[in-house]
Amino acid sequence: MPDQGGYGVPPQYAQPVGYGYPGPAMPAPVAAKQRNGVLVFGGVAGGILAIGIVIALIVLFSSSSTPKTSTTAGGTSAGSTGGGGGGGTDAGKLKASWTVPKSTVSGSDSHTLGEWTTDKLLVRGDATALTAYNLSNGQVAWTLTPPSGTKAFCSMSVTTNKNNVGGISLNLGDDDCASVGAVDATAGKLLFNVGSSLPSKSFDTQITVTDTTVAAASGALLAGFNLSDGKNAWNYKDRGDYCNESSDAAGSVVVVSDFCPDANPKQQLSVLNADTGQTTSSFALTTDNDRLTNIVSTKPLVLQISSGYDNDYLVGVDSSGKTMAKIPLKVAGEDRLQLSSASAALSKNIVLGNTLYVEVSQSNKTAIRAIDLISGTTLWTVDGGAEQGLRLVDGSKDGKPLAIAMDGFGKGSRLVSLSPADGSLTAISSFTVKDDSFMPFQDAQVLVSSDLSQVLTVPQLPIEATATLYGKG
Repeated sequence: MPDQGGYGVPPQYAQPVGYGYPGPAMPAPVAAKQRNGVLVFGGVAGGILAIGIVIALIVLFSSSSTPKTSTTAGGTSAGSTGGGGGGGTDAGKLKASWTVPKSTVSGSDSHTLGEWTTDKLLVRGDATALTAYNLSNGQVAWTLTPPSGTKAFCSMSVTTNKNNVGGISLNLGDDDCASVGAVDATAGKLLFNVGSSLPSKSFDTQITVTDTTVAAASGALLAGFNLSDGKNAWNYKDRGDYCNESSDAAGSVVVVSDFCPDANPKQQLSVLNADTGQTTSSFALTTDNDRLTNIVSTKPLVLQISSGYDNDYLVGVDSSGKTMAKIPLKVAGEDRLQLSSASAALSKNIVLGNTLYVEVSQSNKTAIRAIDLISGTTLWTVDGGAEQGLRLVDGSKDGKPLAIAMDGFGKGSRLVSLSPADGSLTAISSFTVKDDSFMPFQDAQVLVSSDLSQVLTVPQLPIEATATLYGKG
């Protein structure tokens, strides 16, 4: 996806589907769902708003080469904790430029659904409204409330397309978000919303947008709609008469796993083009109980598969459609890896090249772990020597992952880059102690400008502020 005016969002990110917790085992076959030929779409209501308190720090995505295991200063290999505060000197201090006060409306559901950025605007969404703020001063530019016939906003695409158009889903009532729409993020105009109640409710529908199509995915909905007029562009066709499906949408793909006892193979995972709905690759899953939990990354494609709580795994898919290493999420003696999806509003992991960088809990701190997706090997785990550990930034600088080193209350925090080789830290800039003393790193979406000179925070649940911009000077 293109740079959105300095604040970049990787194309693999969209709306939340949880943090990797598996669902129940695949249920017994049921009668096939009936999908309308045209009006087949939906969303999710307040359920997706219950998101754990974590940070997602987002910057312009760029690829990197695969890290190699190393034992140089600042990090250690094979899963050990890295030490040291990291080399380099601060390029400058970041202090608050403006703050948007929290909403004074009582009783509203103010959890953040997502945010978009243009060259001039930050657009924040919750169930009650989408609101745009001028990046220059934080003043409200426009507000869009749910249209007549709908109850609330359900989900947002994580980014807009090159024309600053974003995708949404809307709640028609009773947690049935069977409406899909598109919004002009520059003007604050609803371009269209289409849909009606489905035979079965569409929960946890994920929305992704391309330059021509908005695509939606849930158990009851797998379809795409033309951005030009809102007309149905494609519908997914079940492989059999009795299928149970799990799906997710992110970037330019929709991924579907299904169990169809009257098809061959019974259990299959398919990758669809979000514009056309055509299958670009597919492969059989290991057991009949395996199913898609979520898309972790789209470039390369990385998937989380549910196979029973302690048997869930991560697998990458290369450009030819072949699977990489099967990486278990549960390792003896450690907490289970908690991965966020590529469609999550708050992220705990990124993929650069063929390396997964993921936050882990270690010694009461947040550390970052690097895992080689091809071999499945843990390359290193570091906490940077920071008092409260590291929080991962979704993006990179010169092929290096970025993070916030949290040095403790009253001591400030730093924006740093991590060496792909060993996780050693290089300081980029630091926050003033005054501002850092209340800065909600752990419960906010944080976007960083492409030149790393500005940091924008959007709390998941605004308590003191709705958004804050930090800059140099």
